[in-house]
Amino acid sequence: MITLKDWQKRVGEKVINLIREGNIVLLQAPTGSGKTLFALYVGFQVKEKILFVTRTHNEFYPVYREAKRFFPDKKFSFIVGKPIACPLSSADVDSEDISCKYCELLSEKDIVVNDSPFNFLKKLKSQALDEKFCPYYSLFKASTEADLVTLTYPYIFIPWLREGLGLKLSEYFIVVDEAHNIDNIIDLEERKINEITVELAIKEVKSEKAKEILRSLKENLKKYVINEDKYVLLNDYPKLTEEEIQILYDEYEDLRKELVQQKKIRKLHLGSIIKFYKILDDENIRVFTIKNSLVAKPIDSSTYIDILNEPELSVMLMSGTLQPLEYFQALGITRKMVYIDAEQETKKKLSGSYDCYISLDVTTSYPLRNENMWKKYASYLLKIYYNSSKHVFSIFPSYEILDNVTKLIKSIPLLKESENSSIEDIIEKVSKGNEKYLIAAVARGKLSEGIELVNEGQSLISDVVIAGIPYPAIDDYLKLRLEMMSKRLGKDVQQLVMDTTALIAVKQAIGRGIRNEKDFVHVWLLDKRFDKILWKKKVNCFNSKKIRL
Repeated sequence: MITLKDWQKRVGEKVINLIREGNIVLLQAPTGSGKTLFALYVGFQVKEKILFVTRTHNEFYPVYREAKRFFPDKKFSFIVGKPIACPLSSADVDSEDISCKYCELLSEKDIVVNDSPFNFLKKLKSQALDEKFCPYYSLFKASTEADLVTLTYPYIFIPWLREGLGLKLSEYFIVVDEAHNIDNIIDLEERKINEITVELAIKEVKSEKAKEILRSLKENLKKYVINEDKYVLLNDYPKLTEEEIQILYDEYEDLRKELVQQKKIRKLHLGSIIKFYKILDDENIRVFTIKNSLVAKPIDSSTYIDILNEPELSVMLMSGTLQPLEYFQALGITRKMVYIDAEQETKKKLSGSYDCYISLDVTTSYPLRNENMWKKYASYLLKIYYNSSKHVFSIFPSYEILDNVTKLIKSIPLLKESENSSIEDIIEKVSKGNEKYLIAAVARGKLSEGIELVNEGQSLISDVVIAGIPYPAIDDYLKLRLEMMSKRLGKDVQQLVMDTTALIAVKQAIGRGIRNEKDFVHVWLLDKRFDKILWKKKVNCFNSKKIRL
């Protein structure tokens, strides 16, 4: 028996009718309000089967938990990529590095998912080695027979992966969770190479021809890459001929075969180079340099989200921090969309609460960035930490600012995000309960949106610090995207994109501290630009306390 919350009952029938009428529903509901259960309830009212699309594999478990609790009669399954499913590979390999045609485990096995996703996968991979079958394709087969399937964004939004599912999408209710990330779907097709990539590829290849091609590429890279922390568009970049790419591909194929036969598949950096040059055939791709690397990136998201415009599909996008409706239109969704805010619909607050403090003597505004400003930020963080009752979670607009501030903090336990940070490692350290930490993360990074620090459902964070307004950098990449989105919407969208992106980062950070209706946190808005009516309204901080060092 499903016991729904008041908002779930009141909004449920409305959403069901809107979906049946052919609308895409945009559902805004805060963390801890019960979005997952609501999506399952609505989904099984609309269709017999559900595809639950998440940003990361970590988000599979709540779906499994709610399904087993409230819909025990429904068959559950999940899909993960080859690197995670393959018992012969390390987790850092790319899917293309795994050549299944040479593998003795290629056969499928009938399986039933009867445990939480990653407990089940661990056992499945061990079983697969003993019984000689493929966990990846076995999970695919199980998913065709399941009522509820969880999978990550690439399997819906990247065309060739979607087509490989073998699922008739019109038979499913499609839920896109954490849908504010739909803006970043094009990052899934990003390809990057640098001198280190090429050096490692040189060590992998065997033929002198391949080595010569790669040595030449390494020297040419030096002429084009620059060490900037933002995307710089390149109209020219190192080229490879079709013949050279074919020589590298032949080597790559031999290496893939060799690794499978050795039953120890590792990442092939040669594959990264081949994929970089292969993707350049797409007219949606532009080449940039950033942080001494070459990056090939798509600039138009509509190529990937156009699947949502199929009229026969039943779709709900949901998040606690959704962009406004016109933002989705600018991204390329042309179907009729209806925006539903659960709190506005019910006139009730559905999440925990917080109070606000706005500092009037610091800012990350470009003209005022200097060493003295970083010292002020460090002083604020130390004061907040020493007065906090639990862990302190802070976000910064960029890695550069994060580094400039945290290098001045030496006297307290600090967990600092880097590009190689592991969410699992940080959760493990915090969960031990031996120390109170200052967690320093970057806006739109892994920690600011992916970490959940709780004990028995209660947040382990007492204070959230927003160290500067996290506007995105206006670089060449963003300019191209803004141009395309403005053209689609018929007006300049720069302010819409800048404000929306910053606001979502702020709300996501606050959400790290509020995980259910009973949680309470102190929110420290450390930038004098927050002391404006518009920002106070957006962040719901009208009764904020103004502070100075």
